[in-house]
Amino acid sequence: MGNEYIEAARVFHEITKHSYTSVRASPHFLDWDNKPMPYKIYPGAASVALPRDLNLSSTPTLAALSSYMPAEFSAAIDTAALTRILFCADGLTRQKRVGDDDYHFRAAASAGALYPIEIYVAASDVDGLESGLYHFSPADLRMTGLRRGDWRGYIASAAAKRPSVLHARVVIAMSAIYWRSEWKYRARAYRYCYWDAGTILANMLAAAAAEEISAEVITAFDDPALEALLGIDTEREGMIALVALGRTEQSAAPSPAAEPLTLETIPLSSNEVAYPDLVKIHRESRLVTADELATVAAAKLDSARPIPSTGAIHLDTITSEESAGLGETILRRGSSRAFAQEAITAAELATIMAASSEHPQADFPPLTDTYLIVNAATGLEPGAYYYDRDARAFELLKAGSFRGEAGYLCLEQPLGMDCSALVVYMADLERALAAFGNRGYGDAHLEAGILGGRAYLAAYSLGRGATGLTFYDDDTSKFFAPHAGGKSPLLMVAIGVPRSRTKA
Repeated sequence: MGNEYIEAARVFHEITKHSYTSVRASPHFLDWDNKPMPYKIYPGAASVALPRDLNLSSTPTLAALSSYMPAEFSAAIDTAALTRILFCADGLTRQKRVGDDDYHFRAAASAGALYPIEIYVAASDVDGLESGLYHFSPADLRMTGLRRGDWRGYIASAAAKRPSVLHARVVIAMSAIYWRSEWKYRARAYRYCYWDAGTILANMLAAAAAEEISAEVITAFDDPALEALLGIDTEREGMIALVALGRTEQSAAPSPAAEPLTLETIPLSSNEVAYPDLVKIHRESRLVTADELATVAAAKLDSARPIPSTGAIHLDTITSEESAGLGETILRRGSSRAFAQEAITAAELATIMAASSEHPQADFPPLTDTYLIVNAATGLEPGAYYYDRDARAFELLKAGSFRGEAGYLCLEQPLGMDCSALVVYMADLERALAAFGNRGYGDAHLEAGILGGRAYLAAYSLGRGATGLTFYDDDTSKFFAPHAGGKSPLLMVAIGVPRSRTKA
């Protein structure tokens, strides 16, 4: 029925909620023989090798997270800078052999390490790279050539003529191959794909800032036009976001006709399973008419209801120079498998929250709010908190030790109980849907993923650990009530002191 039929998002959200009963009543067994391949491969297609001497940025991570380069002052982009941005966003950082399986770990966190996000690159003004449309291959640090020419004009037309796209040096297009995540998470994978895109964007935006290159995220676009350009199967791969990198005064040349792509790709599994609930929300969130696109591109978010304050707690933060360089953080980052039930300092927690809470330069407004369960932060009382992203202040909602509750809410995983702080990103989904239709559902999850991805980077830059977690939906909302009335949890990130291997 289209993007304005917001009952589709309401129903999808409700039927994909986790509860104590639901996770026990619907057992799902993983078919390891049918696990999808984590890479999209175009056999026989011509590709371009990217520089391997990356010389990753030594810019302090906290500085990169808090910086934004205005487009008019954005630096030029060469192949080396573009490669560093792509590698920091989704590059292959390490491999590990476990039994008979090889595990490939990427620069950004991914739910279940399934990596459903694909990156396409429309380059128009990159020193050392022919203008054209490419697909980025993290496995071997190459780009497969899909189309020759300058495609900025085509993409800008599909993105409501967004000026940042029309004048970009590079436009990144991000999509999700749903089956990769569906294999484990079934229909709820739709949410997780946006989380994964968000963590990739967190890395990408930080890397662009370190290169002094402007970056803007765009989610209002004509889906069929971009699907045709990228040659993706619209039933199994969906558009997530665009990113306009840099600025050039060079006028966009008329784009060639987007003839159908005939490049074949290797099947991901012997048998792909489609989950109708995911297929439905994907279809109902696409913008397929000029009117739908215009409505979303011009939409304004209604004013949020006032949030009563019981007193702001401002904490000292750590200077950016005390954080590790961005390149070092990217290579160090992982997902902590266990925490030591030890305290971090209040300054560390305040720094992580401040560095991760800035809304990105984007065509959609802030949609999420941040809550925490603080288990152990020296200098801050244990309890449940609301974090004011604008004021960079904590507000105590209820004091006490809630380790047990934190562990229960994240599907009874010890990580929530053992961490120093459990960060919970929540949103008033009705408010987002009223403004942006079903598109707002994805935008809210995408923003949560960006903020969560930034929390990862900030934590690891300070020598701490982090991991993303899922949750019991309604129980989480009830825990933070009445302050979080009407809000739904979107993502949890546990932050703390990783347990050493010897202790484990």
